[in-house]
Parts: sequence; C-alpha cells; structure tokens
Amino acid sequence: METAPGRGFELMRLMHALKPHISVERAFFGAGAIGALPGVLRDLGVAKALIVTDRGVAASGIAERVRILIEGAPVAAAVFDATDPEPGAEVPDGIAARYRNEQIGCVVGLGGGSCLDTAKAVGIMLAHGGTLREYLGPDKIYRPGLPVVLVPTTSGTGSEATPNALFIVDGEKQAVLSRHIMPTAAIIDPELTLTAPAPVTAASGLDALVHAVETYTSLGATAVTEMYSLRAVELIAGSIRSAVWRGSDLAARTDMALGSYLAGVAIANAGTGAVHALAYPLGGKYRVAHGVANALMFPYVTEWNIPSDMRKFATLARAIGEPIDGLSLHDAAFKFLSGIEAIIEDVGVPRSLDDVGIPRSELGALVEGAAKQTRLLKNNPRVLSKDDMATIYTKAWR
Repeated sequence: METAPGRGFELMRLMHALKPHISVERAFFGAGAIGALPGVLRDLGVAKALIVTDRGVAASGIAERVRILIEGAPVAAAVFDATDPEPGAEVPDGIAARYRNEQIGCVVGLGGGSCLDTAKAVGIMLAHGGTLREYLGPDKIYRPGLPVVLVPTTSGTGSEATPNALFIVDGEKQAVLSRHIMPTAAIIDPELTLTAPAPVTAASGLDALVHAVETYTSLGATAVTEMYSLRAVELIAGSIRSAVWRGSDLAARTDMALGSYLAGVAIANAGTGAVHALAYPLGGKYRVAHGVANALMFPYVTEWNIPSDMRKFATLARAIGEPIDGLSLHDAAFKFLSGIEAIIEDVGVPRSLDDVGIPRSELGALVEGAAKQTRLLKNNPRVLSKDDMATIYTKAWR
C-alpha cells in the first residue's frame, strides 16, 4: 500500500513533468554552422547588427570573420570587442548607452559565456532602456527585447540555451532570469572553438560537465531533462581530455560543443544546484573564473550529494566510463567521485582554494555568500546547512 509521502513525491514529479519546456527558437549545430548567420539575419529583417565580443575573440580573427558574414547578408555591423571575462553591471550598461542611438536591430553575442550573457542583457536594455540592476532577479522583464543571436566560441556555459545572464554586482554573482532573454537563434559551430587555448577549454569544459551532472541530479529534473543531461555527461567526459590537450581534434571539439549545448538545455528546464551555489562567492569577490570555481567545488559537493541518490550517481559513473560491473551500489556511486577527480587532475585545473588565492580567513564570508543562493540550493538533492557548507569549503583548501 502506497504511503502519503509516496503520493506526495509522485505528485511533485508529475508537476515537474508538466512544466513547459524552455528551448531556443532556432538552433544550428555542426562544423560550418556559422554559415547560417546571414540567412538568420535576413529572416529577421534587420538593417544593423551589433556584435558583442571580447579582445581574445577579436585577436583570433573570428570576430572579423563574423563581421564579414553579417555585412554579406547584407546587414550593417558594429563591433564591441571589450567585454570583460567576469563582467560587472557597468559593462552592459556602457554598451547600451554607447549604441542606444545607432538603430541597432539585432545583437550577436560572439564568444564565451560572458560575451553571450552580456549580449542578452544588451538586447533587453537597447529595447527597453534602464540599467542592468533594474533587471536582476527572476521575471523582471515583461516582453522580449531586440532579437539576439548567440554564437559560442567555447564549450562551457551553455548560455546559448538558457534564460539566464550572470554578472558580478556589489561583489556578488547575480543573475537576470527571464524567458524573454532566451536567444532568437543559437549557432553552435565547433570549428569556432578550435582556437580556444587549453586552460580556457579545460575550465569551460568542466563548467559544462558540472551543468550536466547537476541538472541530472537536480530536484527539478524530469525524464526529459535527464536525457539531455546524461548524454551531455557522456559526450563531455569522453572528449574533454582530447579537446584540452589536442585542441585541433575537431571530433572532440564537436562532442564538447554538443555536450555543452545539451547541458544548457537541461539548465533551462531543471536548474543547477549546490556546486554553483558554493562557486558563486569565489567569482564574486575573488573573480575566479566561473568554470574554475565550479571545478574547485565539484568533487566536494559531489561527495556530499552521493548518499542522496546512489542509483543516479552509479549511472553517472558508468556515463563517464568508470568500470562499475560487479560493484555494490555504494561503491559504484563513489566511482563517479574518483572519476571526476581524475578528469579534473588530467586537464590541469586548480584543485585547491589556496591555488586561486583565497585565504582561510574568508570561510565565514564564503558560507554567507553561498547561503544566499536559495534559487540554486533548492534544486540540490541533499540539504546543506551553513555548517555543512563550511565543512565543504574547508575540504576545498586541502
């Protein structure tokens, strides 16, 4: 006979299953997909597009290549190439102020997650005015902004598939959260990631792996999102080492790009958890790159979470290629922990908070910052108190 708690759990699962699925209107994927950009702009009927990118992408020649494609549409193109790696509110505010009177009809975000998030925000601000602070938090945007086309040059944030845009405001990671900042189109061309250097490939790739794992174990996961998440785990774990250390390997880059995108779709519909919650304070005050911050907290939060759902973590162990046949459920689940530790070690990302210059005297501030991330913590499969967070951070100093 089913108990009342069982019916409650099934009802919760049903409610999650009935949530509307959030997705990009148009997505183009594969080597050479950037060639779809002129057609997308022609379909939008815009006269002028603003490319939002950074100096690294500009130096690689990719920004110029995209500008030429846009002008061949034919659409006039303006280029802003000074987006910060971890942007504050002043970045989108400044871009919007600079281009407000230039009759921009579309924003093209080109680069890593910071460029894509900035492009999302600029698209809203050019259409509706105001400053970034006015849009921070959930559902502060009530209608779409300018069309936004996102073109990632790293495989990491999955921002091209999410209704989120992250910025550092008042020393904290804060987010704009709205379905109205979903891009009009996403163009995921793995050839554009070939020039990403090894450290960027490693950090962004681990970011994507965290997304895939956290959405798979999220309390907001559904049978549909789990398919995206698990496939993303398989793709990323199977290709990240080659993508980092043999960057010209297009097959590995293609798997990473697809894995990152699938994980982004899962984020949009299931949400991430405590790895992100504990990573945010590292980026807020110390400007630790988001992927590095996630990688630092990943093993320690995973160790905490495994007892909450050993079946899922055993499935994840198999997905990353760990041999689990003949093991107990407990041992199979913890194979996932040793497996991700090996991946992090192999791709050369910092392993300790000491490595990124965070002193142990900051423990209290880190805990307080993480505890504010209730939007993320509510998705985590195991509840964390502040004492639990302190224990996890302390382990991360190794």
